[in-house]
Amino acid sequence: MSHPVKDIDRTPEYDQFMQQLRDFHESKGTPFQPEPVLGGQKLDLLKIYQTVIKAGGYKKVTENRGWKQVGDPFDFPPTCTNSAYILKLVYTKNLLGWEEEHYWKRPWNPPKEQFELKTIGTPSTASTPAASKPRDSARKTATAFTYQNAQPIPAFPPPGMMAPPPAPIFHQPQREMWIEVYVDESFPTRIMHSLTCTLPNEIDWAFNVLVRFSCTAENFSIDYMPTLIDSLVEFAEPFFKTHIQPILEHLEQVKEQDDESPAPVENLFSSKKIQQEYERVLQVFHVIRNFSFTDINIRSLAQNARLRDLLMMAISLPTDSQYAELSRHSLDIIESISPQIVLQSTDDDYLMAMHRLLTSPDRALVLGALRALTRVAVSESNESILAAVHYQNIIVRMSQFLLVDDEELVAATLEYLYQYSSLKGNFSVTLLKNYPGNLVGLLVGYLSYKSTLAPRTSALNSTIHSIPAAQFAKESKGQAQPPAIPDLTEYMNLDEPYRCLGWLREKLVAGTAEDKIEFKTIFGEYNELFGKQKPLATKEFYTVLKIAFPQPDSVEEAVKTGSVPMNDLVLGKVKYAPPKEPEMVECHWADCTEKFKDEEGLHAHLVDVHVKTIEETAANEGDQMDTSDDDTQPEGKTYECRWMACGRRGFKHKGRIFQHLRTHFPGRVTKPMKRRNDKLSIEKIPVDDEDVSGVPLTAALLLRNLARTRELQSFLLPYKVELAQLAFQRPKLGAYAISVLEELHAAS
Repeated sequence: MSHPVKDIDRTPEYDQFMQQLRDFHESKGTPFQPEPVLGGQKLDLLKIYQTVIKAGGYKKVTENRGWKQVGDPFDFPPTCTNSAYILKLVYTKNLLGWEEEHYWKRPWNPPKEQFELKTIGTPSTASTPAASKPRDSARKTATAFTYQNAQPIPAFPPPGMMAPPPAPIFHQPQREMWIEVYVDESFPTRIMHSLTCTLPNEIDWAFNVLVRFSCTAENFSIDYMPTLIDSLVEFAEPFFKTHIQPILEHLEQVKEQDDESPAPVENLFSSKKIQQEYERVLQVFHVIRNFSFTDINIRSLAQNARLRDLLMMAISLPTDSQYAELSRHSLDIIESISPQIVLQSTDDDYLMAMHRLLTSPDRALVLGALRALTRVAVSESNESILAAVHYQNIIVRMSQFLLVDDEELVAATLEYLYQYSSLKGNFSVTLLKNYPGNLVGLLVGYLSYKSTLAPRTSALNSTIHSIPAAQFAKESKGQAQPPAIPDLTEYMNLDEPYRCLGWLREKLVAGTAEDKIEFKTIFGEYNELFGKQKPLATKEFYTVLKIAFPQPDSVEEAVKTGSVPMNDLVLGKVKYAPPKEPEMVECHWADCTEKFKDEEGLHAHLVDVHVKTIEETAANEGDQMDTSDDDTQPEGKTYECRWMACGRRGFKHKGRIFQHLRTHFPGRVTKPMKRRNDKLSIEKIPVDDEDVSGVPLTAALLLRNLARTRELQSFLLPYKVELAQLAFQRPKLGAYAISVLEELHAAS
């Protein structure tokens, strides 16, 4: 029973807008649907247009994935799960051109596809669906299946169905999918009825629509059509029983009886019927494969036992089979649904099949198996089973992958090893003890690996082959901060750039906007002082200077663009530090307050003024002092020390009191010898400040997991110095290298 369709609030503003929009499409010669229906109500194009413009326009809403929010004012029912997709299609067809010309004031030329909508009632001569932009860069082959014998779109609805909307259901897409059938809520019912219909043209229509729809529907949940997967599987099962099972049974027979007879091969000149059946099965797998790339569909696909049986059969086919294309599609599906697969035992058919594919000479199969095995380990429910698997032979195979000059294969292998070393159990110990070579040395070498692949768009390796980034972010908490800046007061003994930083902070101070200094002046003074001690170059010096004294935006822009030569650059908000008062040497002789520029002046003052005989001192002070130093003190002149609270007496010669006075002064400070610097010299290490991802990042994470196992730390200790050097060489990787060193230090 159909529900009444909610009408539109037809205000004068709405009527005027719709008339202008209708005239616009007539002038362009493009089709126009004024009142499309979605969720049991007519869509108000004026309201949609105003909402999109308020959000920044079509491009902004698409970039921010805000089409669902555009539909919020309409309050669609919960069953309308594809509202965002439909609203985008409706806007693209009816309102995008209006926005371009009347809001952005840009000329708009209608795409050819919109003109084709007018003639869609006639059979199309070519029904080759093309893929839109892939939703996942790792799935660049997620395209719709090319079906050369596509039937024309039926002119009448299937029996017992409601009348379709007046606009055409679908047509050949190029860049956008102008499929108006999705506006109608009866779409799922029509598809299911057509799949169960016995009329060939109805089945062809359903599959053609599903292939295109699955390729472009980013937010569609197959739970909205609960029996869809089972219906699709029913089309593939007869073909598998007739053509796939005999091949697998023969392979099993060869394995058991050591029979070398060739596998059964279909007649190369197969009948048209068999070819059509095979193409239909490929269509089934194309649709399921495309749906598997959407996260909301993974669980439903993984829990379908009938589908899983077909997938296991398909990936078990030999690589030279005439049905090898089924293996490729099945492996893509398995890779996508692996996080939701629940293993039953160590002999689970999934594990057996994936481990068998690791021995394949086909690179694509090996990569697919590695990624699928990595993703299945994400589920905690599989951890106990995976911990009980015997990995000796697998580790040997992994060692071969790590030696191949293939970045994608190496990255997938490292991700597998990292994921499994993160599980509970002894995988890390098994890995190092069974690895036929120096794995730790190889991993340390991979820390300097320069990736040739395009960098990933997310920070901290947002996904490792679609494994959630939260898993890595959680483990990276609490890691050590980079080493602190050393004490800059003794900058003369520091290496660059700390020497330069200390000198600048002593030489300059922060000033106001009116304070300016010529860059060449301060740089010249720096070179004059350190010119023979490997000073920094111009740009490096400026970098250190702006760290110590941030520069105005105008100066930064001039340096960045190169509009002003460095020799002509004028620094702002910085000035010379006021000259320091010279340090004076104070005389601490009793009742003396004289000060001198240096110790030489103080020494002359002591000799001329204070080193006197006791008699002379007593005469000057009018006081008779005890002249005895001991019982054997001979009569005559003696000297006394009155430096601070010393009071030592009885020195018969000036030479003796001079020797005594030396005890009150520190030794002469000699020029410090240039000490040998056994530490790492930062200026001699080439610094790579690029973001790290892929091979070096995964290698660092794997090393950290190995370092956490006390039994394996002896394997990593010889690489402590190299890890410390890499922490400086690649700052973006430094936190991970330091975390490995911390694990080693904690155990020592």
